[in-house]
Amino acid sequence: MKLEFLRPFLKYIPEVKRTSRALPLKDKVLWVALALGLFFVLGVISPIGLTESAISHSGFELMQIVFASHIGSLLTVGIGPIVVSSIMLQLLVGTGALELDLTRNEDKALFQGTQKILVVIFSLLEATAMSFAFQLGSSSMFLIVVLQIAMGSIILMFLDEIISKYGIGSGIGLFIAGGVSQTIITASINPIQMAGAVGTYAGAIPNFIAKLVTGHFDIILLFPIVATIFIFLLVVYGESMRLEIPLAYGTIRGMSARYPIKFFYVSNIPVILAAAVIQSLQLIPSIFGIHAGMGYHEMNILQQGIYTLFSYITSGYGSSNNIYGILNPSLIYQLGEITVIIHMIIYGTFFLVLCVLFGKFWAATTNIGPEKVAQQIHQGGMQIPGFRRDIRVIQHVLERYIPQMVVISSIAVGLLALFADFLGVFGSGTGILLTVGILYRMYEQLQKEEMGSMPMWFRGLFWKQR
Repeated sequence: MKLEFLRPFLKYIPEVKRTSRALPLKDKVLWVALALGLFFVLGVISPIGLTESAISHSGFELMQIVFASHIGSLLTVGIGPIVVSSIMLQLLVGTGALELDLTRNEDKALFQGTQKILVVIFSLLEATAMSFAFQLGSSSMFLIVVLQIAMGSIILMFLDEIISKYGIGSGIGLFIAGGVSQTIITASINPIQMAGAVGTYAGAIPNFIAKLVTGHFDIILLFPIVATIFIFLLVVYGESMRLEIPLAYGTIRGMSARYPIKFFYVSNIPVILAAAVIQSLQLIPSIFGIHAGMGYHEMNILQQGIYTLFSYITSGYGSSNNIYGILNPSLIYQLGEITVIIHMIIYGTFFLVLCVLFGKFWAATTNIGPEKVAQQIHQGGMQIPGFRRDIRVIQHVLERYIPQMVVISSIAVGLLALFADFLGVFGSGTGILLTVGILYRMYEQLQKEEMGSMPMWFRGLFWKQR
């Protein structure tokens, strides 16, 4: 399928122009800070006509983390339309359904223009669906609320473009990391007292201090913070692990390079897609008349069977993605029950199978499979040392490592997300995986920016030392 019929409309699509000069690092950081500040501001502004009493988003915490959304604000759908349109177009291009060569500037411009059109369409569709599902607006104000929420996601699209052209890294990644960081910080140090609970605070640290003052040394209150730090460091370590395949330039004697295959080769995509599927499955029981507040004894036999099935594979209908926080004192005793163990095993197995399937699918439809990587290496004028310069040789060598790393990395990120959720970490295991990956890539890009600003002779000394 060709998208040439859209090319005449590209000139009508607003675009953030690239800077005509190279911006210094401090200016790029300033643009990033400005965009992130606007993201936080949009997240606390409620649409005009919002029916606040109807807002109930229990069980959708994971969706808000993955899509950097704040239900009930202008960012109710967050970056969802941007992510969906981007993934959909990449898959269509990767499978050959769309005839686009993203190495050509003309096709890349068409791809980006098409993505903007899809973002606007998906923003309206998702804003309508979310407003209806959460009853965010009365019948008279429904359309106005939908337009405001859709505009919030469209603004994020342009903020993402500003960051990519004037800042550092990806705006989408920055918004996800910002939202997760906000969740972790709020859950840790929020000093606001819980409604109807005297002496109990929203933040773990203020709550611990308040209990300590009254003579109760409840160290378990701090365990989620310790678990969060532990998982954070574990993910950082995993991000730094890689397998390097030696390469040599065929036309330049003595020059060599390495192609790194990271331990998290498929990144966080399998976890995101698996979590999205599980989040969607949580909505299925409502089709059969099961709602979050319904007791088990109130259901008929069919509803009880459906509830049991979906509670085992989606961690419990109407709850967050946390199945059982092992460090939650009210749930520790349940670990001795066989039904709890079976629940955790079934959910964990289902989640890991989804991760592996999505990891393989992502590798097969994008540019990280052995064939695509071999083409990139061959086009770069490189070859495997000791072998003739042949793309088939490169592909044969890569096939020894990449398919196995796809499976291993899919299982690794899935296990990390599961382990983090079992520990009851703040921000969820998926959120921490996303945040660490985003921050690690931003750190690597900052290193390149700093290296680029150094004098040529100093860079030469640095690389010789490396």
